[in-house]
Amino acid sequence: MNKISLSIEELIYCFYNEGYFEHGNALKQVYFGDLDDEKMDLLLQITTRSLLSKSLLVYENHKFMLVEELSEVISMLNYSDQSIKASRHGEDGGEESVSFHFNGKTVLQHSLLFDEQVHVFEKVTAGKAADVISAFYRISEDGRGSGFELSQTEFEQLLDSLEGNQKHFELPVLHGEKQEFYETLKSTNGLLNTLLFMEFTEQKEPVAKNVVLFTNDSKNNWIIEKNEDVFYMNQCERSKVDQLIKENVKESLKKVQYGK
Repeated sequence: MNKISLSIEELIYCFYNEGYFEHGNALKQVYFGDLDDEKMDLLLQITTRSLLSKSLLVYENHKFMLVEELSEVISMLNYSDQSIKASRHGEDGGEESVSFHFNGKTVLQHSLLFDEQVHVFEKVTAGKAADVISAFYRISEDGRGSGFELSQTEFEQLLDSLEGNQKHFELPVLHGEKQEFYETLKSTNGLLNTLLFMEFTEQKEPVAKNVVLFTNDSKNNWIIEKNEDVFYMNQCERSKVDQLIKENVKESLKKVQYGK
């Protein structure tokens, strides 16, 4: 499957065409909530021609139908067994994200461009997903150090100290990796990025399975994992992302190919 790029209005049309009206209506409300029905119908008519020009729509038996590849994409967006959403703080203050939807042996990469006005879809392997996530969070090629742990109180104290000089002076003396980690927090204003693993019920309701945090530096970022009230910090490498995917993907999905 080649990359498929859809504008937001094309994506709405596709949901309607496949009968997923709940998804279509939700997007319509967000992006075109002030359009009346007549203007929306006109927009969808224009969208029909746009999809035809991309060879993503065919006219058969007096009906417009999505091509098979696009129909499969829309079906996975409507429901997948599990999804991973990687989010980070952008340079302009906005949010950047890329998602991966898992269904059987299929992994669908979903990228957002131009303030979510364009959606790009591509089938990838789980190994490729790990590569993309590693690059997205600007993870080093080789992990450094052994890492360290902090209690929830200690971690919150580090973050709170970034808000004012008084709290900074209340910090205990830091050494080694803890000091390196704290310097990264200071240089990035304490911004943290999230990697969210979700599963979906039969009612299509998302359930968060795991959340992992990353610092927001320009390179060699730290990964932050939490187990109960303990946080584990490390400057991880790509193999750690492989491990995270394998640990957080359903048992039935572990046969997903890990090739590049």
